[in-house]
Amino acid sequence: MSKKPRVQVSLDPSDFEIIELLSERDKLSKSEVMNKIVHVWLEEYEDFLLAKMAEEAHNEWVKDGCKTITHEEMWKALNI
Repeated sequence: MSKKPRVQVSLDPSDFEIIELLSERDKLSKSEVMNKIVHVWLEEYEDFLLAKMAEEAHNEWVKDGCKTITHEEMWKALNI
């Protein structure tokens, strides 16, 4: 028995059908398919949140009157 935490979810029949098709196609259990789907979604959501934080930090930086430079200017300044 797995020691990983478990979550029980209710799916729409059409979504469950897709999970079953993916399970059969990839020769994985439905649980493994759902685990992969959740993992990918969480990674994408984390990327979204980090991008949002970076944008907010940049906007605050500019609002405070700080100068920004391009990537090219930074690379030139670092002799890259």
